[in-house]
Amino acid sequence: MKAGLKKIDKQAVRMAATTLILAEGSTTTLGVKLYLRQRGYEVYQSDVSECLFDVARREGWSVNDNGSFRVYYFPSLRLMAQ
Repeated sequence: MKAGLKKIDKQAVRMAATTLILAEGSTTTLGVKLYLRQRGYEVYQSDVSECLFDVARREGWSVNDNGSFRVYYFPSLRLMAQ
């Protein structure tokens, strides 16, 4: 690890992804990686991919794999018929 750079953990990835989803409606591992790098983390996309997929699964987020990359977003709430 380079001097002065922070290591990523699941909490950092979760917070970055949450921030990006709230701001933009969705995110990708590239978006999370760039966000974290701008905030002083030493981060690689493969690490983000593994971590973000686990976070999304545990949090119940929606994931759309379009064949090139995964897009992460919060699930839509459906109105229940009354």
